[in-house]
Order: sequence, then structure tokens, then C-alpha cells
Amino acid sequence: MYKKISRLDYFTLQVFVGLVELRNGIAVAEKLLTTQSKVSRSLMCLREVLENELFIRQQYGFEPNHIALRLYPMVQTILEQYDKIIAITIGKTLEPFQLTIATYEQWSLMVMNNLKHTCHCIEGGVNINVMPWSENISQRLCQGKVDCTISTEPIHHPMVNNIKLGDIDHFFMVARSGHPILSSTQPLVDLFDYNITLVNTNLHEQQLHGIEQYAQAHNIDLNIVLRSPSLRMLVDHTSRSDDICLLSSVMSLPYFEHRSDVGFIDVSEQWLATSGLPCDSYYLHCHQGVIEPLANCLKTMLTDKLHDMQARYHGKTPSLNYTKLKPVCGEGCGCNSDSRDATGGSNGKPL
Repeated sequence: MYKKISRLDYFTLQVFVGLVELRNGIAVAEKLLTTQSKVSRSLMCLREVLENELFIRQQYGFEPNHIALRLYPMVQTILEQYDKIIAITIGKTLEPFQLTIATYEQWSLMVMNNLKHTCHCIEGGVNINVMPWSENISQRLCQGKVDCTISTEPIHHPMVNNIKLGDIDHFFMVARSGHPILSSTQPLVDLFDYNITLVNTNLHEQQLHGIEQYAQAHNIDLNIVLRSPSLRMLVDHTSRSDDICLLSSVMSLPYFEHRSDVGFIDVSEQWLATSGLPCDSYYLHCHQGVIEPLANCLKTMLTDKLHDMQARYHGKTPSLNYTKLKPVCGEGCGCNSDSRDATGGSNGKPL
């Protein structure tokens, strides 16, 4: 065994890591700028030396077995040490780690600016490549073609670790300056009298927005005139029309809070108190190819930033104090304005 182990050279170990992460021989060959036949020979070498199949061929590629998954972090460490030996030998510093992260528009600038200046967990530093969210990002993450993503849904895959960053507990209505909705005492009722624009992040699944689910459950007519993953586009459209934009999370604040052509209302308290309106959370998804110190650094930085923005926002917003509002479901109904099940507004729409 000791003689055989010497056959596991740098390239062969790279192939092993590539097959665990990408699970496809063609993809590994492309990543290593080599041929598929060389990848196949390296896989044969790995199996002979370690006396184990390591990978099971599936319809879509290779599936690592439990031995391969146990060896994976060890081989990663060996390759990192190889890289350091090479860097010292040729007298140059280590190249920065190239981190590819895909996320929604409202997270992009914050991720790039903060991680670039705060992450010191990797020798050589980190270079950030931020990609927009698209319909195949989850698939690319599972294949190891993207290192990390941020979204509102966990990604269930053996090669992906899900880390919860925090809850989305802020909800806003944005409208042109002077719009009647901005002075409404029951905006989540009056909202349905206008056209609505919504953020669309689930591009391929066409998943319903929370307000759409609510409207369907209560048989309310809802007119959605624009969907876009771009918050900037939605706010620009809203500033030139009577349409109302629904946005969530303090991460969206920079897109409208300082604009003079739009105003906004914080409807968080009423949203959270209304039965049937769902609330999401933000998750960081890291491929297992991302080393643990970097994953922990990302988690800490992103969680702290989200909490910092929430803390900064409180006390400075034009929000409605819904605990002081009168019931909106008509006189004599006996309900309480802060009830989660209040229904039957003055225009016949649940709240």
C-alpha cells in the first residue's frame, strides 16, 4: 500500500476533488484544462491505489460513496499544502482565492464590499465574483460551478451546506410621492385597489408571492402589472405611475429610502400580525468545496451586516403604529385591530 500511495500525484488528487465536487468527468476535464481520457485514467489509479470504487456511475455522472466523502476534506488539505509549497518555491505570494457567489440584487454590493475588506481567513486573500441570481444557479451550486449563494429557500443536496442568516421581518409599500396609499390608515386593505409590482426571485418555478397566496385564499382580485428580480427597475416604474411596489427586508432600503420621487410605508407590524401572509428567511448556501474558515467568515459577516442594517433602520422610518388603529372590518364586528384573523374590511377585503 505504501508503495502504491506514491502514485497519487498532484493531478490525480485534483481529479479526485473535482469528481467529488462536480460529479461529472467532462466538467472535471474542462476545469483542469485536460482531456476526459486523462481524468478516466486518474480515476482508475485512485481506485487501484485505494482499493475502493470511490465513485458510483449514475445516469448524470458519478456519485461519491461514503469512503470518497470521508477522504474529500483530507485531500483538500493536501492540495492546499501543495499550493503553499509551490508558492514558496517560486518566491511569490499565494494567489487570492476566487470566490464565486450568486445572490439577489439587494445583497450584491454589500457582499462584494464587505467581504473584500473584512475577510482575512485565507492566506492570499479573497477575490469576489458576484453573479446575479438566475434560474439555474441552484444546479450550478450543486455541481460546484458556483461556490456560494444567498436565497430565501434551503437547497437540499448532499454537497451543499445551508446556513440561516436571519429572518425577513420588514415589509414596505413604495409608491410615487403624494400617492394616496402613503396616507392610508389601512394600507394592506387599500393596496388591492391599485396595480401592484412584485419582486420575482423564483424565476423558473413561478412560485407565488406571499401577497398572491393571501389574495387567492381570500378570493381577492389582484392585478400584478410588473414582476422583476431588479428592485431598481420596480422602484423606477413605481415613481412614474400609480402602481404600488411591495418590497421586503431592510436589504431593499437603499433602493428607495433616500429618493425624493417616491415615498414608503413600513407595514411590517400589520404584515406579521395578519394570518396567511408568509414570512421568509435568508440562507447562505455553501458548496462543500468552500473551506470551513471561509464559510464561517461569510456567515459571520453576512449575519452581522443584516442585523446591523435592521438596528440602524429602527427609529428612523415613517412607519404606522397599527396598535392604535381602529378596527377596519366594520362597526359592531367585535374583532380587535391587532388580531391575526381580522377579516372583512370596509371594502370587503380581508386585512
